[in-house]
Amino acid sequence: MQPQRIVITREDIERLIEERNSLAALLDVVRQNLALVTQTLGELRSAKDMLSILKTGNAQDTYAGIGGGVFIKALPVQGEKVLVNVGANYVIEMDVQQAIDYIESRIKEFEDLRSKLDAQLTEIARRISDIDNFLLYISAALRQQRQSQGG
Repeated sequence: MQPQRIVITREDIERLIEERNSLAALLDVVRQNLALVTQTLGELRSAKDMLSILKTGNAQDTYAGIGGGVFIKALPVQGEKVLVNVGANYVIEMDVQQAIDYIESRIKEFEDLRSKLDAQLTEIARRISDIDNFLLYISAALRQQRQSQGG
């Protein structure tokens, strides 16, 4: 019984290389999105921590960002309302506990998103590795075929 022959055309190989290149570009995009999600999670946790400190009334004074990397001294007043950006350029006034609860829900959403991005990253990397391994196999088979034919 003869071994089964598999026919792979140059076009098949070119399609695999194109797919690999597309996946590599997608991998970069997912990594960038993951970095943004991680940064946002850090900012949300930092805001939650600061609000928790303000809620206890233990903060003597602090600095508040006003944009562009500029901060001003802010004296916390217990029971004071805070403004929370809820997206689409809308800001809502909330008491501190409401703001903490809102931020906690946002943290949960971003943690879920990070998990999905991690899974996508793993799947894309696995597919790239599969393609790389297959292309290496084809390359080795071609080399072996040339050697057995006498160069």
